[in-house]
Amino acid sequence: MDTLPPRQISVLEPVGAAIEKTKEILFQPFDLGKWFILGFCAWLATLGDGGGGGGGNFNFGNRTGGSGPNFQHELHNLKEGILNNLPVIMTVGIVVVLIVLVLTFLFMWLKSRGQFMFLHGVAQNVGEVVNPWSRYARQANSLFLFKIVLWLIGSVVALVFIVPLIFIFISFMETDFKVFAVAAIIPAIFLVIGFICFCIALTVLKVLTKDFVVPIMYLQDCTVTEGWKRFWSLARYHKGSFVLFLLCLFVVNIVLGMIAFAVVLAACCLCCVGIIFMIPYIRTVAMLPLLVWRRAYSALFLAQFGPEFDVFPKATPVVVPSASIPPVGPITPTPPDQNF
Repeated sequence: MDTLPPRQISVLEPVGAAIEKTKEILFQPFDLGKWFILGFCAWLATLGDGGGGGGGNFNFGNRTGGSGPNFQHELHNLKEGILNNLPVIMTVGIVVVLIVLVLTFLFMWLKSRGQFMFLHGVAQNVGEVVNPWSRYARQANSLFLFKIVLWLIGSVVALVFIVPLIFIFISFMETDFKVFAVAAIIPAIFLVIGFICFCIALTVLKVLTKDFVVPIMYLQDCTVTEGWKRFWSLARYHKGSFVLFLLCLFVVNIVLGMIAFAVVLAACCLCCVGIIFMIPYIRTVAMLPLLVWRRAYSALFLAQFGPEFDVFPKATPVVVPSASIPPVGPITPTPPDQNF
């Protein structure tokens, strides 16, 4: 694939096509059982996405302008308390870190399986669990290992940015935020900007993997490394189209987020419905049209680059077997009946 013919690629045409595909999958006909099965696959595919955050309220006491020494005294007491209970803190910390790691890797593994299961259900217009679970195990395991590598790289790079910021923040705390050294603020600004850029790049990498590499792996039965190679051989000739897709996707995600928020808010207005919506699986089933549209949109965008990138099977024309067609030949006259 060194040279590719120019194609007319649109980021808007798949929007309407994905709406029609969503109606076909979920409403023509409406099958509640299929909704719950496909919703389970979608729940696995989005496992851990958008987990609600908890707000931390750091209250250092009501301090006036002359309470700097009191704050430093509190900070000193905090350090002493940590040092005195260091063995207990380290033990609890190690246990918590191990539990978080196990849950993180478990969610990654289940999510990798779920992405292929959900794509299979949308592409084939079926609600299945067992068949795609085992059928795409090889591709899902490869995707799982890829996610672990991304997670490790992301964790190391995040520490490179965050640890210096923590030391700068602590240095400001020790002065009760009264002394702001320019020599420390300028590096802090660059660290924050660099960390934001890194997070954006990592997010783009994850989006491209989910939206395009996974369908390529699904179609061509390959590993994530081979899928990325084939995707890059395509994307390098169509950089502008994929950049437009990412920009359009940014707007789309905002719209989908607003719709999802409105649905959840409306459900919470009804006490019973609001309680049911607290169950993540039920909430995913209720949001299934948005999730199916989102999966179909990127798949239909990818299909514009050629039939080898189209996950949706095309209807094959019915061919009448030649044996059922009567032979055509010379017509021989029937002899007259002699018995009259």
